[in-house]
Amino acid sequence: MAQLHEISFIAPLSEPLESQATIAPDPGDWRLIIFHGTPANCYLYRRFLRTAPPGIEIVLPVRPGFGKGHQRAVTSFDEQVAAIKPFLPGGDFGDKRIITLGVSYGGELAVKAAMDFPDRIVGAVAVSSLIDEPHDYALQLEKLGGDERMTEFVPDRWKKVREEVAGRRPQIGPVLERLKSYTGPVEVVHGDFDAIVPKANSEKLYAALSEASRGLLDIVPGGTHYLELQFPRRLHRAVQRVIERVSETERAMAK
Repeated sequence: MAQLHEISFIAPLSEPLESQATIAPDPGDWRLIIFHGTPANCYLYRRFLRTAPPGIEIVLPVRPGFGKGHQRAVTSFDEQVAAIKPFLPGGDFGDKRIITLGVSYGGELAVKAAMDFPDRIVGAVAVSSLIDEPHDYALQLEKLGGDERMTEFVPDRWKKVREEVAGRRPQIGPVLERLKSYTGPVEVVHGDFDAIVPKANSEKLYAALSEASRGLLDIVPGGTHYLELQFPRRLHRAVQRVIERVSETERAMAK
């Protein structure tokens, strides 16, 4: 079981931002970087971090907007992805082979990061991804939170959630369009009992993948929106599939 380390780092956004991360260290060659959903609740990932298989270091950065002292939401996908640069090869934390994993809102960030840094990130796992829209009741809550009469009753944390959910909509289309030509391995996982994001979101993401990129669409029976807490080893297996596909490709190219 990995001993977890809490660290601070500078996220190199257009305006550099001090943030935090939890690391399950490992001396192996691989590093998995997690993009959590909205809002941040890093405690949901403790079981996933502590069940990491040997050979893979896991880094869970707090996304911009949700760290200690972060005053505003950061709705730009470009800025969110830029925040992980210190953990990529050539960054401040040593060189390893990188896979990204994103949950919910983080699903689109994980695949965008893999496309933005194809020379430094070899593939991605998208979990319970909010690619289209959440279930209707969640949409109604979003609308209610935007009512001026409710403003004083909505915590700042949930105001940031509303900004992120709304701000992602015009950015999703370009991500899906780019996926058509991306060839790195992508694994897609979703629970069939997800009460927040319908599994149709992940099916839409999977349909957008190129044939070369497309791995397994793993629909988990009884899986909720919190697969990282409910079925951590199933997500570790998805990461392992990315590693295996990368290794197979490299062996074929070496022949």
